[in-house]
Amino acid sequence: MKEFIFKISTKLKDEIKDPEGEVVEKIAQRLDICKNFKVKKGKFYEISILANSKKEACEKIEELAQKILINPVVEVYKIENFEEL
Repeated sequence: MKEFIFKISTKLKDEIKDPEGEVVEKIAQRLDICKNFKVKKGKFYEISILANSKKEACEKIEELAQKILINPVVEVYKIENFEEL
């Protein structure tokens, strides 16, 4: 078996209100740091997995992301990076 490392980010879908992101926007504007920008809060995962092949590892990570890491009604995910050790 080989070891694979995946880096996955998640965030709320664009149409979903993000109260924490809105707070950052308001504070940055109030402090005159930045204006006219949008913030979406997200999460980042680094996952190490043992698998027989890259294909098997990718399939397992996709299933993990879709069934456990996100709520597909309100969140999306993106595999940012993949590395085979």
